[in-house]
Amino acid sequence: MLGVALKMLMGDRVKYLGLVFGIGFATLLMTQQVSIFIGLLTWGANAVRDVREAEVWVMDPRVRQPDEGLALNDQQLYRVRGVDGVQWAVPYFRSTATLKTAEGQIAAVTLIGVDNQSMIGLPPENREEAAQAIRGRNAVILDRDGLRLIWSDGRDPIGQVAEINDNRVVVTGLTNALPTFAGLPVAYMKYTDAISITPPERNKLSFILVHPIEGLSAAELAERIERETGLKALTRDEFAWAGVNFIIENTGIPISFGVAIALGVIVAVVITALTLAMFIAENLKTFGALKAIGVTNWQIMGMVLAQAWLVGLIGFGLGIGGTAAFLSQSANNPSLEGFDMHWQVIAGAAAVIFVIVTLSALVSVRRVLRMDPAIVFRG
Repeated sequence: MLGVALKMLMGDRVKYLGLVFGIGFATLLMTQQVSIFIGLLTWGANAVRDVREAEVWVMDPRVRQPDEGLALNDQQLYRVRGVDGVQWAVPYFRSTATLKTAEGQIAAVTLIGVDNQSMIGLPPENREEAAQAIRGRNAVILDRDGLRLIWSDGRDPIGQVAEINDNRVVVTGLTNALPTFAGLPVAYMKYTDAISITPPERNKLSFILVHPIEGLSAAELAERIERETGLKALTRDEFAWAGVNFIIENTGIPISFGVAIALGVIVAVVITALTLAMFIAENLKTFGALKAIGVTNWQIMGMVLAQAWLVGLIGFGLGIGGTAAFLSQSANNPSLEGFDMHWQVIAGAAAVIFVIVTLSALVSVRRVLRMDPAIVFRG
């Protein structure tokens, strides 16, 4: 019966190819949009993920996400260091600044100031080299992917003189920072240099990065810090999720991508259901003949399900391949960095396609199951 079912399916090549490419397009639309959506959400957490050493972030209680630092009093750093269970605590400055090149071009940058001694806060890639490059007076290292937003001619930036907030700086090194939702180039300086070239304010300490002593969990230490200092303390994972949740709750991105993903599901349902219904309607006499020679309804149902699952499998494979090709070609594009197709996306899309083709087949085959086999003998 399986062989007969496959011959019937592939005998009508127009509908067969229509089913395959319709499911393939729907799979492509769903998996691509979900992968991009997840990638965008991770950008909200990347400011925290880039700082690998700190297990706890301490901040003003009003802070909601990593790009929203409110300055703390410098004395708070010493209060945090005095909490039992703190192995080390260092200052971390994060703000938006204006960089002006020698040619007069300007670009907004995310200015980060890292602890002068430990250099905690620099990206892990080529960290030792970057730490040496940043030690000079008003030395700055830049994120490679953000260079195109500062110098569009592709020049070597090392040694270039620029101004940040009207203060002279020299580019002494490059690093690779994870992309953030703000999409700005990232500039790293020593903490003291960073706060000295920003507009005068009473307080400038954005965050305090903390690591617990051995044997003490980050969550327990965060609770102690909040209780003893009155500041807000979150574990690394909690603060990263705060960045993700801020995007979900305060932007239209979830709605936009949700509509695109829903369209993919609708396309799959409509194409699969209608095409299978037309296919079965045109082959009623064939199914009637099979029933007339003794093929049971269960066998008929198995044939139709086999046809639906085959086109679903082939179409799903084409769609996943298309998404993988798109993400592979985009891997070198800084604007799409971090967009990956996770196994959960593949599994979820497979489940959706399976449900769609199965339900479409069961709905379409009902007419055959109720059909009188004598129809094959009618004119």
